[in-house]
Amino acid sequence: MAASFSELAHDVIELGELQVQLFGHDIKSTAQKTRTSLVLSVIGACVLLGSVPVVLLAIGQLITEQIGWPLSAGFGIAAVIGILVSAGLMIAAWSRLNAGLHSMQRSRDELNRNIEWIKASLRTRPATKSEPHRASRAGTPPNPR
Repeated sequence: MAASFSELAHDVIELGELQVQLFGHDIKSTAQKTRTSLVLSVIGACVLLGSVPVVLLAIGQLITEQIGWPLSAGFGIAAVIGILVSAGLMIAAWSRLNAGLHSMQRSRDELNRNIEWIKASLRTRPATKSEPHRASRAGTPPNPR
């Protein structure tokens, strides 16, 4: 029994070490993949905040002067253009962020498999009764106690 438990403990420790190594690798991979989405998010926010006033004024004024529309219509069209550009950048950032976060799935799957293996190993380990002692009395019926 002690040897069986020792083997199980050794296997569990090895699995724990491998799980930590896999988790560390997945953290690095996730950081690399999500870094791009963070940069795209910051750029998208900066473009939105920095360009909206300038673009609204420039395009609104251009529409007013060239087409002859009222100033409010020109500014409205300029606002829609700025929002569409920013939305495109934010959608790109969101898709990259989702792709980066899915890399952690491998660690979760491996952890679940390891836990299931440990449970199965604990269920199938021999009982505390001495099996070799019983085998020596193979021809005699078991004691009914």
